[in-house]
Formats: sequence, structure tokens, C-alpha cells
Amino acid sequence: MREIAPNVYVSTSYPGVNVGFIVLPRGAIAIDAPIRPRDARAWREHIIETSGVPILYLVLTDAHPDRLLSAKLLEAPIVATRAAYERAIACTDGFWRGVIEGWTRCYPEAADDFMEATIALPEILFDESLTLHKGGADVTVAGVAGGAPGSAWVDLPERGVLFAGDLLVVGTHPFMEAALDTKAWLNTLKSLRRSRFSDTIIVPGRGPLCEQSATGPLSEYIALARRRARSLVRGTREDKAAIVAELLSRFPVPEGEHNLVQRRIKAGLERLCDELAGCRSEKRRP
Repeated sequence: MREIAPNVYVSTSYPGVNVGFIVLPRGAIAIDAPIRPRDARAWREHIIETSGVPILYLVLTDAHPDRLLSAKLLEAPIVATRAAYERAIACTDGFWRGVIEGWTRCYPEAADDFMEATIALPEILFDESLTLHKGGADVTVAGVAGGAPGSAWVDLPERGVLFAGDLLVVGTHPFMEAALDTKAWLNTLKSLRRSRFSDTIIVPGRGPLCEQSATGPLSEYIALARRRARSLVRGTREDKAAIVAELLSRFPVPEGEHNLVQRRIKAGLERLCDELAGCRSEKRRP
């Protein structure tokens, strides 16, 4: 854990997702939660010990299962976009069992801990933006077009920090299987390259802290995936395996996760084909 700006703390050391918190005069606002239950408990203790105040809210930057799995353990009201809530509530018990089983395979020593996980849904919902006042200073959470329905960021311009969530991931393959509008996602990434964010420390959803130039590789990846998916939709290219291999080579793959990442890319490519096929259908309508 490190303090990256006055009263703004971040940890990039937990598996899977980055987490952070903001210390305000009358409480702390946590942003995202570690995946493993034991890590979530430890993170809660770090927040309270460091801040000396209670955790008022937990803000989720989207409803990806990695963020929801142990969110309840921070013992604070969960804030998220309405679209994120709708995505979370649509997940079945079987889906969550699959998520837990997947993480148990990655961390078998934490199997008992994972089996005790209880999924908590967001309680405080918003559509476009929400300003939290309770802590004695305003913090605004805004919905953005990103890699999943209900993506949100926490922008702290006065402190020069932006919590971007999975809108931006660094040095790793993005999760594209839930992306509804990758063109809008690209536009949001482009907005981060404006002068407004030139001195901003960006906390990506996954990967090391960065600045605005880190949006370039992800934008190139999404643009390439869109071109390849468009060729599949048009029927000009049918070798999906070659496309997956091409995308796989764009970012490093952690040891032992080759098949997992390959499945992630395939799912994202299928989602892109659905998106672009829908766009073609819209254009053909009189």
C-alpha cells in the first residue's frame, strides 16, 4: 500500500484487481475490493488503521465478479451504477459457484475461505453521477463508457488522481466479453489523453499505476480486435484461431494462465462480432 496523493492510498499487490481508498474528515471511501476473502478482511483493517475513521462507502468501478466476490467483507454500503447492479443481479447461483471454483483452482490453499464467500449487491445506485457528501468533503463517482455495463470512475482533480477501473488495464489483456460499445470505450480512452489529465496519476483496474500515455496500447488492442471482428462479420476472414493468437501476443500472459486468457480473448471476440453485426443490421434498415 502506498499514499499516491494526500490522503489517497492505493494497493496494486492483491491478485486480480487494484484497490484504493480516500481519507476524508469524517470517514474513508474505499474503491473496489480484493478478490480473496482473507485479502478483503486485511484490506479493511489497513483502511481503518491508516485512516483512523470508519469506512463510509465502498465504490465499485463495475460489477465484474472479481470486484463483487468479497465486497461484503469491507462492511460498508456498496455504491455502483444502476447498470452494474442490473448486471450483478442477473448472475445466477450457478454462475457464482463457477466463479468461486475458478478462483479456488488458482488458490487452492484458500479453498475454505472462498467457500464462505457471500455475494453482496450494490445498495446505493446512480445512473450518470453521484456525489458522496457524508465524509465531510465531496467525492463524485461518474458513469463512463468502458469495458462493461455500468463502468464508473472516481476523478479527484484537486489531488491529481483518477481511479479508472477496467476502463483502463495496463500490461494485461482486457475483459471484453461484457463490453456493449467498444467504440464508446475507445472514445473514453481518447478523452484521457487530453491535456486535462496530463498530470494525473491514473489507477487502472489492473496493472501498475500509470499516466495518460498508458491508454495507447489498450486503444490499439481494442482497435485491432474491432478490425479483426469486422472481417469475421463480413466473412472475409474465418481463421478465428489466428486472430486469437495475434491478440494473445499483444500483452504478456502470466505463467499458468495461458488457457484462461485465451478463453477471455475468444469470449471478447465473440462479443465484438455480436456488437459489430448489430451495427451492420442497423445500417441496413430503411
